[in-house]
Amino acid sequence: MQAHQIGGIPEDEVAARGNTFARFGIDPGTLFDPERPGYLAFREQIDAKPAIKIRLEAEPALQQVIASHRAALEAWWSVARDDFAQLRDGKKMPDVRLELLTTLKGKLVPLGVLDEFKSAGVFVNWWQQIRYDLKTIISIGWHHSLIPDEYLIAEFFQAESDEIEALEAKISEAQGELAEAVETAQEVAAYEPDEDEKVTAAVIKKALKELIDDLQESTGASALKELKNLKDQDKAITAIEKRIKDLKTTLKARADELELKLQLKRLGSDDFKAESRELIQQADAQLAGLDPKDKTDNRKITAINKDKETLVARIARTDAILSEIGGQLSEEEARRLILKKIYDIARTELERYLNAEKRVITQAVENLWDKYAVSSRSLEAEREETLKTLDDFLKGLEYHAHGH
Repeated sequence: MQAHQIGGIPEDEVAARGNTFARFGIDPGTLFDPERPGYLAFREQIDAKPAIKIRLEAEPALQQVIASHRAALEAWWSVARDDFAQLRDGKKMPDVRLELLTTLKGKLVPLGVLDEFKSAGVFVNWWQQIRYDLKTIISIGWHHSLIPDEYLIAEFFQAESDEIEALEAKISEAQGELAEAVETAQEVAAYEPDEDEKVTAAVIKKALKELIDDLQESTGASALKELKNLKDQDKAITAIEKRIKDLKTTLKARADELELKLQLKRLGSDDFKAESRELIQQADAQLAGLDPKDKTDNRKITAINKDKETLVARIARTDAILSEIGGQLSEEEARRLILKKIYDIARTELERYLNAEKRVITQAVENLWDKYAVSSRSLEAEREETLKTLDDFLKGLEYHAHGH
């Protein structure tokens, strides 16, 4: 009970958690100061419970342990990658699995944070997620369908993606401006909406138009001033709406173009061109059955020729875009990106397990905070309160002693 009454954390409670600290190389001295024989107190930088996690995360020793795990995974992967490549050459999946599991445990367990069971957990969760991919690699090779769009974008189309993001940001900024303009116009027009009516740009423009129409005939100076003000509000809203519309048109064009580039990167241009060529052949067949001298036929001929020109242009443009994006994905590029994805999944699993271990150490310290820090702090506050009451009491005595 003594610790609770005087405040302070018994040293042996911190010592009992020594293993937890040691696994991440953390010196308890970075969290606690000696208080009196046998007791510790939280250092003054740790002035609230959330400060514990922040302090631990910032510990160079802990960061070093995390970094050594990432480096171990990297080292394991530089060998494991080649095992995957051999799957394609007929190496059996169970053999590869066993070899990779054994080598991963061999890298992680000695680091002293994840035991054999948890190290195996990292592996098993990872293997679960990539099994389907591995079967595909074995049966049809490094197929582009195993590569998510975001990997292709990061590798080949980051600039296009950034441009799309910038356009989306501009649209949302303009929508914010539109909302402000509508609000201002609502004040100028003194528009009172019905109970559940949403005041949109369309609603306000209609209200402005009615007021403008009413004032059109007026000649008085104040009416003209009012008219100009209403028209300015209307112009401001219309201008922002036009800007949003233009931005959305550009955005759609850019998004469609990125979609086309992704498809061409994956499939090459043959399928696209084959489709266009087929349509050209159909057009030629139609033309063969039409008579240029016939007036109705002649109109059809003009329309069909126009369609043909579009198709021919599309074939030419497909080739141009394909060469602009560096051609179709090569097998080597596909392999690299699929392996990157597989490795990223392993990294995510490792981080998940390490985060769980970091939570263990944070919770161990937070637990001491809940048990002891609060008592010492609230005792401190109670003591202050008592002194203040005493002080007031003495002042009162003094007051009476002076015969008031």
